Amino acid sequence: MNILIDVNHPAQVHYFKNLYKELIPKHNVYFSCKKVPLIETLLTAYHIPYINYGEKKDNILSKAFYQLKYDMECYKAIKNLNIDIALGSSASNVHAAKFTKAISIATTDSDLSAIPIAAKFVYPLADYLMTPDALAYQNYPKQICYPGYQELAYLHPNRFSPDPSVLDECGLKMGEPFFILRFTAFKAHHDIGMYGLSKEQKWNLIKLLEKYGKIFITSEVNDPEFTPFYLHITPEKIHSLMYYASMLICDSQTMTTEAAVLGTPAFRCNTFAGKLTVIEEIEKLYDLAYSYHPIHYNWMIRKIESVLNTDNYKELWQVKRKRMLKEKIDVTAFWVWLLENAPISFERVRKNKIDFDQFKQINK
Repeated sequence: MNILIDVNHPAQVHYFKNLYKELIPKHNVYFSCKKVPLIETLLTAYHIPYINYGEKKDNILSKAFYQLKYDMECYKAIKNLNIDIALGSSASNVHAAKFTKAISIATTDSDLSAIPIAAKFVYPLADYLMTPDALAYQNYPKQICYPGYQELAYLHPNRFSPDPSVLDECGLKMGEPFFILRFTAFKAHHDIGMYGLSKEQKWNLIKLLEKYGKIFITSEVNDPEFTPFYLHITPEKIHSLMYYASMLICDSQTMTTEAAVLGTPAFRCNTFAGKLTVIEEIEKLYDLAYSYHPIHYNWMIRKIESVLNTDNYKELWQVKRKRMLKEKIDVTAFWVWLLENAPISFERVRKNKIDFDQFKQINK
């Protein structure tokens, strides 16, 4: 089988890296992406060869114009490589597959109302839309649901063990308290009109947390004011550091979920708060994360202080994590089964003729 996986966000490299490792002995698996330095860095770090479609644009008008170019490049790749399945959240995959024999599987963990452009111009053209079952309520045509999160494709215990050597790199000792702050740029098409923490709020966070431990900042925006706090590790090591962190505070959706499934308290402050069902499930059902609108920043501060003053709160979070893992699957194991048994497997899942318990076993 020939499979093309197109990634348009660094997190998606993590989503699919283990799928690549599982499939490559028996299938031809190709990656493609736009020219985004962090995406290329991660693909190189994981020894995954890839096709480059050219520079990625930030301006919304440029994005629309260049999408035609990306679609054409993707079409050429699908035709030349004789692709059977095109997988990923990429518009290019979906658009190009319509003119070839390839089956397109679009992936998302966002409510369609939060990504209106994709919901209108991408997903209706996909052969299948694959989502966590928290989004099953959308009842989208050809929707494939699974009991898990995309982040469990690489952070499930079957796939991930934290590397303690990252602590030495950061000048930390095992058990020493420290905090990760993540700031995003809000440049994606679905981020139009949305925002996160203000600079004043970021500084207030730093002043609060530095009383409790060291602070490390990772940011999409290079702000010289925060240079003394910037994290200097290669990007593939961030999840190990996050596992050992006392807490994550950010305005990022993905890192909120990552920290939560690792059992690290996660606080998110942006205007998406209350609007994304997957993170709402993590918050309301498992109590692993908390989200706040920036106008309710002071509410978040009070909750952070409450957690910090709770004895052994990291151990408490690991108990919550174990409860979540009992109910969720090894997502990579499911994806491997889905692709290797395609196309029959697609309809089996859609018609609920599959026992997901076979993907729940924890091998470590």
